[in-house]
Amino acid sequence: MTNQAASSCASEELFDGRELPCETKRPAFLSRCCNLPVGRSFIFVNGHDPVPLRRMLDQNFPGSFRWEELDPVEPDAMRLRVTKLADPAGGFPPELLEFSCS
Repeated sequence: MTNQAASSCASEELFDGRELPCETKRPAFLSRCCNLPVGRSFIFVNGHDPVPLRRMLDQNFPGSFRWEELDPVEPDAMRLRVTKLADPAGGFPPELLEFSCS
């Protein structure tokens, strides 16, 4: 990773889903994505490639998000930068916007 990319990652919020159970991780991740301002991103850390989450976002909100795989900083940890490119026509369903872990 370049120094510029490393400093960019340092200023982005981190969402570490490795310790969350699926029933909590999925809605928390989707809420984070949907509430992200257009043009902003966060770093998602997971124990594996989150194919189902990628597929769901790409199928339900095509063109709204970009995924970039980043160099791992720990063994067995996948890091992805998720960037919101646009809000979908008609917006996001309210249940995706309102999730809270508390």
